[in-house]
Amino acid sequence: MLAENRFNKYLLYAVGEIVLVVIGILIALQINNNNEAKNNKERFIKVLKEIRKDLETDLSKTEFLLERGREMDSLTRHVLSEKITKEQYLKKENRDLFWVGLQFTAFDYQKTAFQKFENFNGIIPQEFDSLTNKISNYYNLVVKRYDYMYERLRQQIKDRHDYLATNHNWYYLLRKKETTEEMINFYVNNPVYKNWVSQHSVDNTTGKYGDLKKIENDAFLLLLEINSYLKDNYKINDTYLLNKYGYSSETSDLVGDYKDINDNLTFKLHKKGGFLFFHNDDILKYKNDTLSFLKYTDMIMVVKRNTDNKVEGLKYIDFKDATRNSYAKKLKND
Repeated sequence: MLAENRFNKYLLYAVGEIVLVVIGILIALQINNNNEAKNNKERFIKVLKEIRKDLETDLSKTEFLLERGREMDSLTRHVLSEKITKEQYLKKENRDLFWVGLQFTAFDYQKTAFQKFENFNGIIPQEFDSLTNKISNYYNLVVKRYDYMYERLRQQIKDRHDYLATNHNWYYLLRKKETTEEMINFYVNNPVYKNWVSQHSVDNTTGKYGDLKKIENDAFLLLLEINSYLKDNYKINDTYLLNKYGYSSETSDLVGDYKDINDNLTFKLHKKGGFLFFHNDDILKYKNDTLSFLKYTDMIMVVKRNTDNKVEGLKYIDFKDATRNSYAKKLKND
């Protein structure tokens, strides 16, 4: 009995030791997992910051390209409306006219940070699931579509140059800035050239109907989305972006719910990163109590205030169709 009692005590002691060892291992594993999760999150946040930097770099390039696109749109309209005469082609200051429909501007966006994002070998914290989906959607859908349209445009331009080089002896004179009667007649009267310009007005990636405008808009939205997740001291410093997207501290009293008096539908204005939004992704630019849409250039909203300078509502003004003009009353938020 004495021996059995000692054995029971020893067994209890041994079991206790094993339990303590197991608990110690589990604690160590948990600490290791926590450290690994922390390191993963820190590495992933670093990648997000690099993507954000790339987005702002890309956005700083787009205005120059879009300005070139607007110039090309203007020239194509003049060509298609046959407002450009032979005399205008002969003027030395109008040499750019010979390249309408025959040149393109590339948008070389940053890819390095997104490649790090795709190749991230850690476990991405679940709290970033929504953001990672938006990043993937931007680069794999929006930007990939631009790549496709750009390559298509590039091939069109090449085909046109090949056509000229094969069918017209004066082609080599273009780069020498020399002209011939036959060359000018081609630009003024040939329907082949008019067809090229018409096609170019639609397919030009930096033009009115091009994909670069959507890239700029979606890149800016993604930049603000990353900011909202990181909650650091990052600020957009690019003057062009601030002016274009209408950053303003004067719009806080516009935030809230509104109801259209015609169809009784409600909508919300809210702020993200200091910028004013209509619904979720339509950025509004504010100036002198006038709100303009970044996406829609044919409509504005004018702020209506009472005698106490409080916002009462918003008046829609549609420049193309006055029958769509309306008024939305601001609702009192509890």
